[in-house]
Amino acid sequence: MNENEKLAARIVELTGWKLYEPPRIITDTSDWMNIIRGDIIRLGGRDFVVKGNKHETRFGIGEQPKYWVFSVIDMESGEQKIIKTEFNEEFMAHIGIFKVRCYRSPEKEGKVLEIVKGDKRFMQGYSVFDEKRNNIRVLDYIRGQTFFNYIFSISKSHEQYFHEDLGELLWNLTESIEAIEFLHKHKFCHGDIRNDHIIIEANTGHYRWIDFDLNQKVSDFDMWSIGNVLSYCVGKGINSFQQVLRSKDFTAEIKESLRPTDASAFYEYRIMNLKKLYPYIPERLNNILLHFTIKPKDYYVNIGQLLEDYRRMLERDFPIR
Repeated sequence: MNENEKLAARIVELTGWKLYEPPRIITDTSDWMNIIRGDIIRLGGRDFVVKGNKHETRFGIGEQPKYWVFSVIDMESGEQKIIKTEFNEEFMAHIGIFKVRCYRSPEKEGKVLEIVKGDKRFMQGYSVFDEKRNNIRVLDYIRGQTFFNYIFSISKSHEQYFHEDLGELLWNLTESIEAIEFLHKHKFCHGDIRNDHIIIEANTGHYRWIDFDLNQKVSDFDMWSIGNVLSYCVGKGINSFQQVLRSKDFTAEIKESLRPTDASAFYEYRIMNLKKLYPYIPERLNNILLHFTIKPKDYYVNIGQLLEDYRRMLERDFPIR
């Protein structure tokens, strides 16, 4: 058999697909929009057959394809991998009145992958260049569900969730916050901290950060983003002003108590002062959340300060039994 025939036979062996034409070998990924299922991406002497594009769920609604990210199979090992091709974009994010420039940096993600090699708190992988010097990341596939989806799937009242689940979730997040502090100590940021960028690994229960390619020049962006993760966890989802004001689950007294200053600095439509909605939330925990409001009385200078309050809160309000 010639090379194409051998490759085709291996694809059939790995996938069970019926192939009607020889596979196309991609050595230049610049035109990633035209890479399709069945193509072979050749990188650093290894071949990866493309299964399709990866998708991302936002706010529990729909799935958005990431056309520059591919689900693949390593044709030598048979292992499932993820390939991220080089994609450049830039946008402005807002924290209260401040604007932060965000941009994608494959180079930065590659360096972070080197730093976190072997660290179970992070996704694992490596960078490799294609023939046109595009910086490609080859990542291990993590089986599990996102932190976002896990909390979204819990069918309990908030009060039941608070008493039965929240403590364990908050303790588990400790390592995730410590992981971001680790990056900052190495002069890197995560850059895209979100509830769906923590995967709870199925076979270990480890919380693992994914997607490091967004970059900013300020580590504060990570800090304020952690506030969003904590708010989602404590609130058992997103609690918006509109949702609360329309809901029959909250009293008129609670609704009338809400003020613009109760809002998240990142997303002004979200309520960060959650103790107003759920009075059984401990003062220490709510005080941490108040650091991330639109006009906080106090704010954290670094992750270490946040962790100090966070650990004290856990030990006193959610002691391990």
